[in-house]
Amino acid sequence: MKIKFKMGEGCFNAANAASGGRLNREDIEAAFQRMGEYKQRLQTTGDTANMPDKLRAFAEREAERTKVAAAMQKRHAALNILVRDRLEQSIDSFVAAGMTERQALLAIVEGTQRGVEGGRNSIAALTGAYEARYLGGMLAEIQANRPHLVHVLRDPHMDADILKEMAELRDGGRPGITGNDDAQYVAKVFASYAEMARSDLNSLGASIGKLEGWAGAQTHDDIKMIAAGKDAWVSAVMPKLDIDRTFPDAGGLDEVRTALSDIYDTIITGLPNKPTAREKGQRVNPANLAKSLGKSRVLHFKDAESALAYRDEFGYGNTVSGIVSHLRNSARMAANMDVLGPNPEVMYGAIAESLKRKLKVGDLPDAEKRKRIRGLDIDAGALRQAIDISTGLVSKPVNVTAAKIGSDLRAWQSMSKLGGAVLSSISDTITPAIAAQFRGGSFFKSWMAQLDGLRKGRPKGEVAEISYLLGEGFDGILGHIVSPAAATDSPVGRMAGLQEKFFRWNGLTWWTDVQRASAGRMIAAEMGMRAQSSFDALPDNYRHVLSLHDIDAAKWEVIRKAEFREDGGNVYVTPDRIRALPDEDIASLVSSRLEGKTEEQRATIIEKARRDLELSVLRFFADETSYGVVEVDARTRRTMTLGMRPGTFAGEAIRFIGQFKGFPVAFTQRVGGRALYGHRKGAGMLERSIHMGTLLGAMTMAGYASMTLKDLAKGYWPPRDPTDIKTWEAAFIQGGAAGIYGDFLFSKVNRFGGGLTETAIGPTAGAVADLLELGLKARDAALSSEEKVRLADFLNFGTQNTPLVNLFYTRPALDFLFLNSLREAASPGFMRRTAKRRQTEYGQTNVLAGG
Repeated sequence: MKIKFKMGEGCFNAANAASGGRLNREDIEAAFQRMGEYKQRLQTTGDTANMPDKLRAFAEREAERTKVAAAMQKRHAALNILVRDRLEQSIDSFVAAGMTERQALLAIVEGTQRGVEGGRNSIAALTGAYEARYLGGMLAEIQANRPHLVHVLRDPHMDADILKEMAELRDGGRPGITGNDDAQYVAKVFASYAEMARSDLNSLGASIGKLEGWAGAQTHDDIKMIAAGKDAWVSAVMPKLDIDRTFPDAGGLDEVRTALSDIYDTIITGLPNKPTAREKGQRVNPANLAKSLGKSRVLHFKDAESALAYRDEFGYGNTVSGIVSHLRNSARMAANMDVLGPNPEVMYGAIAESLKRKLKVGDLPDAEKRKRIRGLDIDAGALRQAIDISTGLVSKPVNVTAAKIGSDLRAWQSMSKLGGAVLSSISDTITPAIAAQFRGGSFFKSWMAQLDGLRKGRPKGEVAEISYLLGEGFDGILGHIVSPAAATDSPVGRMAGLQEKFFRWNGLTWWTDVQRASAGRMIAAEMGMRAQSSFDALPDNYRHVLSLHDIDAAKWEVIRKAEFREDGGNVYVTPDRIRALPDEDIASLVSSRLEGKTEEQRATIIEKARRDLELSVLRFFADETSYGVVEVDARTRRTMTLGMRPGTFAGEAIRFIGQFKGFPVAFTQRVGGRALYGHRKGAGMLERSIHMGTLLGAMTMAGYASMTLKDLAKGYWPPRDPTDIKTWEAAFIQGGAAGIYGDFLFSKVNRFGGGLTETAIGPTAGAVADLLELGLKARDAALSSEEKVRLADFLNFGTQNTPLVNLFYTRPALDFLFLNSLREAASPGFMRRTAKRRQTEYGQTNVLAGG
């Protein structure tokens, strides 16, 4: 039982005087409580020798920590003032542009497709910028100095050596202990980018101490832990830990075991052992993100060998996966704190309440006023969902095992249905050109540049370095390195590793990496070319898109002063050259804030301005690339999940329903939304119509190309009749121009081959329904001689729901060598009927089947 130590007034007055009156009663009483608990621990463990000296040293440490905490409170208050002023200005400008208060607050988190100034300057876009800064910068550095290492990081021996070398990066450490120079180099690079992330977070209000000998984020395989049991897990992990570092406040080994038991329960269930404030009916205050970053509980192992032994026994993954996860989490936290301050949720709620008050005293009609005020509720609805997605809460499973099972079932369907997905992705060559046209460029020139990037394949040498610096082209590479991290020894965990291989085997990983790298370089080269012109001389459309990302004339003029990279006749704007700009150039952006400041203060202000400019450029690249190669974004994720967490019945159900719908929804919201609402003020109807017409026409042509490739992969020739209107209806759907809606309006089957029921409720539920239907048919056949069981139905069900069978290059061979014979045996005349139907509907013959 925890003892409450009471503080007398005399003691309080002495402490208050010693602090110079800078600490409040709560701070002083908290320090006194910690002092009492420390003394009690010494007495409990019998460590009473030189107790006065120990208490004096502890008191000095506590005094320093308390002073730091008080200083942090003042710093947070100052940061919050600046952040709130900036947020209110942004929201006021959005509302003035015709958005509702709710739409404006959502735009701060997700961005908006409306063509309003700063409309793409969101937490979501900034997260992409920070990821490019950390992960892209890290891979680019390795690519520039030791390119061979990019492809050997997956090696388990190299991985173990990297972890050991990272553990030696501390005072008294022994760098080079492994004798592996490459591992030592990678360890230093990993540590430097982890330090960059720590510095960024601290500059935004966190207080994260430098962790000497840190070897990356920990992983815990809950299935292995459950198999061992709580007591066995605790007994196995205790000898591997540095107890003093992990539990500095523990009174003895019994308390350590209790704490480890609580950690076990939290990992297994995803919930803390103690009842939450919400469960107890208390008011819930959002946690201060900046403070929580400074006191996260980690298990500190005695040495690298102990950490590796734990990972082998109860964890999963590798050192690279830990670093990637750490940097991605840091990027998300940095983006939230950058936009919303040290305590994002509190600021988010404060802004919502402020907007409610403004509406309450406004002159809107009462009904409209009530509607808008209700729309600003942050305890539920769109605003709650948006911030939960932004902070990552919506991705944290409530029940880890249930979430893994659901995820693996969806992975099974992906591997059954998406064997030819790369043939459906021809539109990825079109959308970057559409985005370039929106920025004022040439559609055909941009399209040819994208096709040329596809022809060249994965970037190499300096081109690869440039792509990585832009934050593009490495997701597949990282996935291949990290995939062993997702594949555990259990059947539930192996599916993630298999799925990563599947998407490499079907070409989609290569395709997406190449397309994004090519699109990113095209955008960077476009900026390099445009940088020859002053801001006022830029095309109206390009200046408009810059304004969406808050890049104004002052920032543009500084960007133009950078020494750009050149390769293959192209000039690229890259973040490393922004970082290399001299102080005097950066100072022009913050000149009003430098007056009367000391040299140290000036250096801090200039360094922050340099980082902000780099992030502005990276945000521009990341967001514009996502218009070119469309992927699910924060807005789409909110639409698809409604903020429901995995591992719950509702969360899993909505994810099953939403499977395969992410791309059409993202395409409709991003590309379609920009085409309809994102144009600059003053853009004429002709300009808008040309853009929309180019989008629909090009996507339909891409659909025709996709259909032709799919038919060819199955052996059907010639291409479908281009003079038949039905051909273009199908091409319209295949190209993505109709989105998911086309599956309902124009087609009996969706683009993945499933029916409308499957489209509505998801492929997994569709497969279950099909299996039940087959079972009912078999039952009826057993009960009545008039009912027949069609073996062909079972064969079709099996081929449609078996992973790897439907790869676009293996399925034709399987059909020719094996499956067609089975179909013919199950349903005599099958081949003849199929050939006749294909000839009648499309005028095609199967050249692989000979007729």
